[in-house]
Amino acid sequence: METSPYALPRPCAMRDLSPVIHWAQQHVRTPAYHWNRRIYDFELLFVKHGEILVWIGGEPHAARTGALLVLPPWIPHVVEVRSEPNAELLGVHFDFFDETPAGHSIIVDELQINPQAFSAVPYVQDKPLLPGYLFPNVSGRIVSLLEGIVQEWNERRSGYDTACKAMLLHLIALLVRHGNESMRQPQPKYEERLLSLADEIRRHCSRNWSCAEMAKYLLVHEDYMSRQFKALMGVGPNKFVQSVRHQEAKRLLRETDHTVEWISGAVGYEDFHYFSRIFKRWEGMSALQFRKLSRMI
Repeated sequence: METSPYALPRPCAMRDLSPVIHWAQQHVRTPAYHWNRRIYDFELLFVKHGEILVWIGGEPHAARTGALLVLPPWIPHVVEVRSEPNAELLGVHFDFFDETPAGHSIIVDELQINPQAFSAVPYVQDKPLLPGYLFPNVSGRIVSLLEGIVQEWNERRSGYDTACKAMLLHLIALLVRHGNESMRQPQPKYEERLLSLADEIRRHCSRNWSCAEMAKYLLVHEDYMSRQFKALMGVGPNKFVQSVRHQEAKRLLRETDHTVEWISGAVGYEDFHYFSRIFKRWEGMSALQFRKLSRMI
């Protein structure tokens, strides 16, 4: 991750991190809207639905549904929405060491730059804690943590800042693991096919996505497909399918009045009771409890 004259690297260990949330929201943007700015802190920008193109320091990063971007301090970035009619995003602004001046803007005013307000960039063993800007696919656990942070930060109940800190520390640890596992890159000739397969699963999650079906998509053996899939996406193919189905089920629970049984079939589960067990394992609550809670926010 690139550094700057102001957002300086800081040697640290994981135990030294004390992250604090400055802003957290879910928002929907159309192609007419775009960012062109610099920020004082970091932003986690998750693509729930749609596609965006993000230029960070002049380098393009295409992010589709399921991708997470880490926008750094100081370095200019431009965000363009590429999907119609919109893109649904989760944004979380934070710093790693709780050092941003109270009440200070998170957006840089180019006419009045405050050099002391830029967040430090954590380095562990002489390497940036998060080595890249784009995570093409993140696990359902990371998505649930992001949603939990947004919910806690907006409800502002007693102890919300502690809850946000705990979830963000957990999320950062998962991203570090994800980055380490993703360093085992797949054969380049399969990368585009794997990304295409992931998009196909997101668009048609109700299909019977067996390992045999996915291997046939790549024209390779099942075991080889599984290794290559995990190397690129950070999770195995079966867990990826479960994650996509879980996110779609949550969307349908929030946005429609369909029964839970109907939703379980719509996302690819023939056995409603199995879906109920899987949902509770992923979310920590039943589908009905999730629907009730999501409509209270």
